[in-house]
Amino acid sequence: MESLYWDDFKRREIETVECIKNGSTIPVRRVAVFITELCNFKCSYCNVQFTSKFLSKARFEELLEQYGNTALFHITGGEPSVIKWLYPLIEERTDIRFHLNTNAYRLPPMNIQRLKVSLDTTDAQYFDSLVGVRGAFNRVVKNIKLKSSETITSVTCTLTKENYKSAPEFMAFCRQEFPDLYATFFSIYKGTNERFKINKADAEEFFNVVRPELEKEMDTESLNLFTETIDNKRRLITGKKFPEITLDTPCYLSLSERVISPEGNEYFCSHLYRDGILKAGKHKLCQYGCNRRLAKFNEDVADMLNEK
Repeated sequence: MESLYWDDFKRREIETVECIKNGSTIPVRRVAVFITELCNFKCSYCNVQFTSKFLSKARFEELLEQYGNTALFHITGGEPSVIKWLYPLIEERTDIRFHLNTNAYRLPPMNIQRLKVSLDTTDAQYFDSLVGVRGAFNRVVKNIKLKSSETITSVTCTLTKENYKSAPEFMAFCRQEFPDLYATFFSIYKGTNERFKINKADAEEFFNVVRPELEKEMDTESLNLFTETIDNKRRLITGKKFPEITLDTPCYLSLSERVISPEGNEYFCSHLYRDGILKAGKHKLCQYGCNRRLAKFNEDVADMLNEK
């Protein structure tokens, strides 16, 4: 499961085990910054309740000094590009490792080590309607082409009831239009809007008809990510639990991560933060969205701790 997509996993596993055994502090290796709840798109399927909240520049700079270049800073939102001071600051701080999630309506800055861009269709008219901004599709595609030649760039497509049948076409489009792309990643709509919610019949069709064609179009890294994220039909159906992810052991992964809210508060798990769970430790919602790569981190640490 070695990959550039998730950083320092093996290193973090070893450090976590060593620190637990000798009682020392586990180094923070990833800081996920939810820098704002603002967005310049109004995506029809979005579940975020957008507000005017955003992290202050002073607090952001404080975090950079606190964790420095020993951690990577993964910036997400909302849409980070709406914060006017952010991109100039990123370009100035060449001593810090930055990752960025963005819709790429605004050209991402220099000095980004990893870039992840949302794009859900090859249909320009549908995309513009979906995000509520005329001309958005052509502008985003242009910016992905520009940035993927400069940095490690991934495209994320959210599978919904409306677009899952065209996933193979989308994958082929990405390979043709973005030859320098690192990977195409498929996430799953997790809301309750019937327009977008994938039901049991849809999941059956996806696995039996769509998936074989999709996998034919995939490069190696995209296929690895896909099989780890959508590894069974239940993954596509909102509200289904995944009992293979146990709550009996700690979430060791969260011990080397921090999550920063727009108010500047610190938490531990970005998945639970999105679900409104702010306490440390495992929660029953851990049984919903954690993919196999994340679950394997905890399994590996638990195995190493139990070795004699």
